[in-house]
Amino acid sequence: MSFEHDADAQRLRTLKHIVVVMMENRSFDHMLGYLTQEGMVDVDGLLGNEFNLDSDGKERKVHAFDAEAHKVQRRGEALVKSLDPDHSPKGVSMQLGKGYGQGLNGGFVKSFEKSRKPPEDLRDVPMGYYTSKDVPVYDHFARQYCVCDRWYAAVPGDTWPNRLYALAGEQGENVLKESKLLERFGPLKKLRNYPLFDVDAFTQQLTRKQWRWYSHDPATLRAADATYRNATNLMPNNFAFFDRRKVSALTHLLERPISRAASFLDDVSRGEHPQVSWIDPNFVDTSVLETASNDDHPPSDIRAGQAFVFDVYDALLHSDDWEDTLLVVTYDEHGGFYDHVTPPALPAGDPVAGKYRTYGVRVPALFVGPRVQRMVLHEPGTLSDREELEQPQWDHTALIKTILYAFATNPRTAVRKMPPRVHHAPHLGSIMLDSPRDDVDDPRNARDLMDRWRAEARRRRLARRLDEPPIKAGEEVRSPAPDGAGHDVVLTEFQVDWQRTADALRAGLRVDA
Repeated sequence: MSFEHDADAQRLRTLKHIVVVMMENRSFDHMLGYLTQEGMVDVDGLLGNEFNLDSDGKERKVHAFDAEAHKVQRRGEALVKSLDPDHSPKGVSMQLGKGYGQGLNGGFVKSFEKSRKPPEDLRDVPMGYYTSKDVPVYDHFARQYCVCDRWYAAVPGDTWPNRLYALAGEQGENVLKESKLLERFGPLKKLRNYPLFDVDAFTQQLTRKQWRWYSHDPATLRAADATYRNATNLMPNNFAFFDRRKVSALTHLLERPISRAASFLDDVSRGEHPQVSWIDPNFVDTSVLETASNDDHPPSDIRAGQAFVFDVYDALLHSDDWEDTLLVVTYDEHGGFYDHVTPPALPAGDPVAGKYRTYGVRVPALFVGPRVQRMVLHEPGTLSDREELEQPQWDHTALIKTILYAFATNPRTAVRKMPPRVHHAPHLGSIMLDSPRDDVDDPRNARDLMDRWRAEARRRRLARRLDEPPIKAGEEVRSPAPDGAGHDVVLTEFQVDWQRTADALRAGLRVDA
């Protein structure tokens, strides 16, 4: 079927805005599997009897987490850094592989034991999941709009390969590892493992006026595509903060030459946000009074992530173009948390079918907007133009195809300039309606829960700062917030790398592949 005769694709052309938020490291069952048990029986989620075997042959069943639990309590310890499950390619292979006592998807607990060596009573951490009380914003989205229970990470690996697929439809190599610049200058060799890549992002198929990247500092796009870290062409109008009120004066000063003064919240309130807004969560921030990060990567508090996503939704909900806006919320990869659905095999013609056997593990995917059907989205429909590839699945490259079909001047040409995975990806036109719905409930419950959480979180953190002894050198670093309300700074491996990347980008590092 040609693009011109694809009614679903043509429906995308009537959108005015697409906003994408990509969070960090949680599986579908971990965040949304509860929906099956709480009335949404069409969702392929958790029944409550799923389990993995540990190294002693003991069944470790899925169980509900409690985000309210303090980390000294056993059920709350899923949020401490040392118990963040392995999500490396090797770890994912073990989690999905056969031979761990129950066939496919039976290795999550044993992978966790091998990589994290937890105490016996915490071996079941990767089998934990949240319920509606802890993810009220997602619960509202799933019940009022569209939730997809067949959205897979692009590859069975960690953060950067999957984010690169979401931005460029392919995985790139770190350009610093083989850099001659680093060979010539010995002091720079430490930069070799910093995550800097050079892939051609989908934004290159759009005009500059059509898109903007919002972040807390810096933008993942600058790390992925060298086009946007060229010191002679930094395109400051295409990069901005998410919320300028939560950025320090020093950061504003340092970023002035390379970022827009107004933030996402400013742009939306003024009707100045572009056709495509991509929003990075706050990976690392040691200065704001709320949590140190809100990307959902453990040990980040998932309620901080809920508050962040709600801020995006609430701003769009009150914008003039809300009726013609599509908001997408998804995750880069599963973070090592259990999911009961085995990822499908990659199509035979996929360029990385030799390197990876399957797609990545299922991740949450929620599609929000007045013109989004209230539905549970499963596998994509049959595609008549799939050519040499077998039927593709929903994965991150569908975001690229959806955006280019909606806004590229010549959509088919733009898609053809992207890697093969994008050519054959499905798009989201099938979930869109011709006119807005009028049966969406007010998100008052989610809003109230977020407000109460913010107030309680600040009260608890202040109390902890007053009651607890100072943290010893080498342990967690306390937030510098003067009222003591900030979250303790416990950086994950990704956050450490990202902080280094930020330093390199701020220094104006330009490295060619």
